[in-house]
Amino acid sequence: MLERASGSLHMRLGVLCDHAMIGQDGKLSLIGIFDHIGVVQLPAQHPRFYVVCVLQGEARNPYVEMELNAPNGQTLMHEQIGINPDMIAQGSGNLIAEVTMLPLEMTGRFEFRIIGDGQVLGLIPLSVDAVEPNPAGAPQAMPRA
Repeated sequence: MLERASGSLHMRLGVLCDHAMIGQDGKLSLIGIFDHIGVVQLPAQHPRFYVVCVLQGEARNPYVEMELNAPNGQTLMHEQIGINPDMIAQGSGNLIAEVTMLPLEMTGRFEFRIIGDGQVLGLIPLSVDAVEPNPAGAPQAMPRA
């Protein structure tokens, strides 16, 4: 088990999903959690999904960074996301980032890195695999979770 300094910021949960929202009651709702995308041909684009993190601990910086690295090590995306000031005061909170039209030019293991206070808080993997085209009328395979 990893030991952390008391109060240090860390990622308690990190997922990719089809839809995410925070209700009026403050509860986080996730729909369609996945870690795999199948593509028939490359290049491809994934139209829309969400990167969701539950962060816990004391944040010294009001921002975290989200980086997407391709299997070849290339950084495809680098975003700075503001942390809600209430989260800094309360010691925990949710981050939801929408990703649209993600370009996929290779198969393999992609990795979302969540970085805060100068350290990697957590990693969220995404596997992209080549799949056979679905003949008309054949049952669709369910995506792996």
